[in-house]
Amino acid sequence: MKLRDAVNDARTCLDEAGVPEAEFDARALAAHVLSLRLSQLAMQQERMLTGDELAAFDTLVARRARREPLQYLLGSTGFYGRDFACDPRALIPRPDTEALVDVSLELIETLGVRVALDVGTGSGVIGVTLAAEVKDLEVLATDSSEDALALAVENVRRHGLESRVTLAQGSWLDPALDEAWVQRVEMVVSNPPYIRADEFENLMAEIVEHEPREALVDSEPDGIGSYRAIVSQCNALPRLQVVAFEVGDGQAAQVAELMREALCASEIIIRKDLGKIDRAVAAVVGGGER
Repeated sequence: MKLRDAVNDARTCLDEAGVPEAEFDARALAAHVLSLRLSQLAMQQERMLTGDELAAFDTLVARRARREPLQYLLGSTGFYGRDFACDPRALIPRPDTEALVDVSLELIETLGVRVALDVGTGSGVIGVTLAAEVKDLEVLATDSSEDALALAVENVRRHGLESRVTLAQGSWLDPALDEAWVQRVEMVVSNPPYIRADEFENLMAEIVEHEPREALVDSEPDGIGSYRAIVSQCNALPRLQVVAFEVGDGQAAQVAELMREALCASEIIIRKDLGKIDRAVAAVVGGGER
């Protein structure tokens, strides 16, 4: 079968399964199987697929039709201009989170932060990105999930940051309260679970059926229990200058007020994502100046 026909058949299959952006996904899976860039597919339309190539492509298309996330099938995804390993051990990195990275980088530069703590690092994209963007920044990245940390290890190595990104297993800030870190951490950054339990089942099948629920759903009915837990530990960090969170739609004001009261914040910064939703909330702590 020609590549053109295989991709058309895949698009039809994915359309019928209700997959969003079926044409793009069909092309992305084809490029993956053939080890091509997406931009190269147009020049390969008349290529005859081998039996092995067609079988591999059909298998991935069938899995995508069952709503397995495209990023998991490809095994990697882009974030902040870099490529990261991606699989079901951790959440899929999303463009929304780049708003959190943007404001964090601005505050690192303005406040002269040299040691940052990435709480609930998952695949490691936030901590790795901050360290890659700021050449003298040291990052402690924590997660309670052993599986997520194993994936984060791969991403730290992929970007050659073993000397400046340390991974540690533990609940919230606990690893940072060790004597090796407690006197050094100047920034806390986190994209914690913030989806309410009563909202979870209404999300896309790709999320509900395949992404780790514990990394998505907050333990409290209002969806901000994770923020309370993290903020409650922040006062144990004597050199802390700034705390920055990703938040869910409609949560920015409540999280900002929590940070203002619990951290005695001198300034609150709220940033929108590309969808114009308030997505990142940062608090400058203890009289720090912008």
